[in-house]
Amino acid sequence: MGAKPGDQEVLAHIESICTRAESDTDRLVLAMLRCCWPGGTGDRTEVVALEWVRRWGPRRAGPIPSACRCAVGRCSVCN
Repeated sequence: MGAKPGDQEVLAHIESICTRAESDTDRLVLAMLRCCWPGGTGDRTEVVALEWVRRWGPRRAGPIPSACRCAVGRCSVCN
């Protein structure tokens, strides 16, 4: 397979990460924490998020199928 568009950019990015000084990594992590989690990294409850999960959260589509118990693994449950 030949090189795809963007491969050189990806390679350059990976190489820059490998050669980054630890202090640069620490600064980057602190900046990400400050911007992404301004209230800190601890779990917290957001009222808006709770309402969203209530309305759009995961739901079961139906009964959970029983697990296959056959020795071969080719019964009607697993096929």
